[in-house]
Amino acid sequence: MKKYSILFVLVATLLFSCGKDAEKPTVVTDQVVDITSTSAKVNAKVENDGGAEVTARGVCWATTQNPTVEDNKTTDDTDTENFISELGGLEPQTTYYVRAYATNEVGTGYGEEISFTTSEKELVGVINGFEYFDLGLPSGLKWASHNVGATSMYEMGDYFAWGETKSKDSFDAGNCFTYGVPIEDFSGNEEYDVATAAWGLTWRMPTETEMRELKDNCTWEWIMLDNGAWGGMATGPNGNQIFFPAGGFKTGVTVDFIEAEAAYWTSTPDNNEHDLGFGTFFYLYNNNTCNIGWMSRYVGLLVRPVSE
Repeated sequence: MKKYSILFVLVATLLFSCGKDAEKPTVVTDQVVDITSTSAKVNAKVENDGGAEVTARGVCWATTQNPTVEDNKTTDDTDTENFISELGGLEPQTTYYVRAYATNEVGTGYGEEISFTTSEKELVGVINGFEYFDLGLPSGLKWASHNVGATSMYEMGDYFAWGETKSKDSFDAGNCFTYGVPIEDFSGNEEYDVATAAWGLTWRMPTETEMRELKDNCTWEWIMLDNGAWGGMATGPNGNQIFFPAGGFKTGVTVDFIEAEAAYWTSTPDNNEHDLGFGTFFYLYNNNTCNIGWMSRYVGLLVRPVSE
């Protein structure tokens, strides 16, 4: 009888052990930090794997409550209990709801919900070490605060022939390698785009279309700054401003119309009425006349980079 009692206990223990099923993981949504207009970071933790291997974890978020993995989500590594998820592509001044999650063979467990609101859109910032201004243009394009070769908005910077990435002492048709050469719009192509070559792949020269957007959507004023620099001040739809120093243009070794004309290359060739020796450029005169025109490619003009 004693033998049967022991056997019963062993069998009962075995059945109890086998009957202890795995559960969904237990997850903690800790806090949301480093909130900007378009991004945020979420600290989270898997407290308990539920008795089964965690195969996925991260954070899910939405603009409505109780987000799930069917909404936006991150997928983070499963090596440690604590993890940080980075959320991107958010909209400015928007409230989001976020929950950490972890998945095992049983299902997905969620942490408690946390809400946060992104900040206003940054109108001034830095990309790859260079300052930009958001002028509120329809495209959302960001314009650099200064020219290639300059260190501040007051400086003119360096002169460049159209499609060349190095400045030089003298500018003429004989030393311009793009003169007469069939070249399509090269914005972002570091072989021809001095902004990309000098500032990195996040920066480029504006196209003719983008320069027209700037011209048509900004108000322009010819002014002299406190330091004596002459040029055009562009005021965007949102009130932000950028200054274009009047560097004129350079042919041979001579700079003409300095302090009387602001002339800036675009990346777009002029293929409409002229031969392959012309590129399009933006110009602003000291009488507030501004437009898009064409210029011989070998002429040295200033360059103002843009970025998305």
